[in-house]
Amino acid sequence: MQFLSHRTKLPIHIVQLFLIVCVIGLSIPRLFMKGQPRTRANTIALGMGAKSIIIISYQLLTEHVRRLQRWASLKAFVILNGLEIVFWAAVVFLVIQGNIQACIEVGCILSWIVVGLSILNTVLVIWVFAIVYMEFRESRRLPVGEKRSKAFPSMQGSQDAV
Repeated sequence: MQFLSHRTKLPIHIVQLFLIVCVIGLSIPRLFMKGQPRTRANTIALGMGAKSIIIISYQLLTEHVRRLQRWASLKAFVILNGLEIVFWAAVVFLVIQGNIQACIEVGCILSWIVVGLSILNTVLVIWVFAIVYMEFRESRRLPVGEKRSKAFPSMQGSQDAV
């Protein structure tokens, strides 16, 4: 199943990082616009975006940098990606709720763009969760000695990036 291949994780993570930077970039001006209410809906995207950048960086670095591989854990990847689904769904819900209560001028347009990008990011997080969960389940079926070497297929035959 190519759709759930471990090779698709890197491009998905790159698209996710782009979307997250866009969400943060659209959320910052919303905070400083005059006449806009400052609510939790305006700031949640900033916090979730920063958290997601850290989590994706952890996954990318521990999977692709040989020196950091000892801190990689498929179980941690599954847990973190499962939580990411809930967090980005919360961003979508809270921003929509904030837009329904008060949506004013340009801030309204920016908020709806943030909602769209957050929905797209939620879909991508679900996709990554499915890939990582399948990798985790596959690693649980391997004998103990083979688990570490086959758990991260992207590390096999690669050079140290740092």
